Amino acid sequence: MKKVLLATCLTLVGAGASFAQTPPKAATSTEAYVKMCNNKQNMAEQNFCHGFGQGVYETYLISRHPKNAKPFICAGNSQKTRQEYIDGFGAWTAKNPQYNQMSAADTILRYLGESYPCKS
Repeated sequence: MKKVLLATCLTLVGAGASFAQTPPKAATSTEAYVKMCNNKQNMAEQNFCHGFGQGVYETYLISRHPKNAKPFICAGNSQKTRQEYIDGFGAWTAKNPQYNQMSAADTILRYLGESYPCKS
């Protein structure tokens, strides 16, 4: 009985490694997003850049429950244009290339949190 139990455990341990998955590649990496945003000659890429960035920020605003999660982005009173935010993001990513292969959405929130933090 002990041999059967041991064999079963070893089989399950070995099988677990085969089920391990690598994290999915970001659908829109930070590097690809910044490249699109920097291509001012392509209106489709500019539209995507503006819409995606706005969508990430608005999703943050509406999905964060104020009682359960303290805000970490406070850019509400800024007089900057959307293009100024995008240009700032491009400059920030140039200084932080370690995020280039991460999800653009994650990196946008990271940038906004660092650049426009809420006062405690």
